[in-house]
Amino acid sequence: MDRTLTVKRKAILAGLGVLLLADLALAAYSVHAANAVRRPMALLVADSKKLQLLNADIERAEKIRHDLPATVADCDRFESSLLPASAGNSAIVADLDELAKKSALQVQAVSFAHKVIPQRNLTEVELNLAVSGEYSNIVRFMNGLQRSRSNYAIETVTLQPEAQAGATSLRIAMHIKTYVRTAA
Repeated sequence: MDRTLTVKRKAILAGLGVLLLADLALAAYSVHAANAVRRPMALLVADSKKLQLLNADIERAEKIRHDLPATVADCDRFESSLLPASAGNSAIVADLDELAKKSALQVQAVSFAHKVIPQRNLTEVELNLAVSGEYSNIVRFMNGLQRSRSNYAIETVTLQPEAQAGATSLRIAMHIKTYVRTAA
């Protein structure tokens, strides 16, 4: 009799185990189904943000397309304002000498290096320039470079006291870039 009770007991425990596993499976399915209901809304929000970004990109592209003729005209105007390569070095030296003279500075050294940019019919001119004088005159010279009809890009500036001159005299060394037009 004990044996039949043990078999019944085991059968009942096995049935309860199957019911428990089925209950766990249904709980997992319920959690998955609940998340699936929430996901479309999250996907909709994410897709809406992507759509906003894409629309903003399209608006920027349309603005660029609209402004492109004016930008090209500005670039052409800039390139036509550059000195021709035939007058390049001498015109640059004359311009720098004039600025130095107006600023009461003395040009000590000028050296050039050229780099042709064939796709744009331009030549990049790198200058190493050294001038000496009073601080206020150096400031006037730098302002003159900035306002010059030629376009100068000052890349480095080194300022040091002038050894042999008066205590207020300074020497400034600059690395400058400018551009000239080459023949098409």
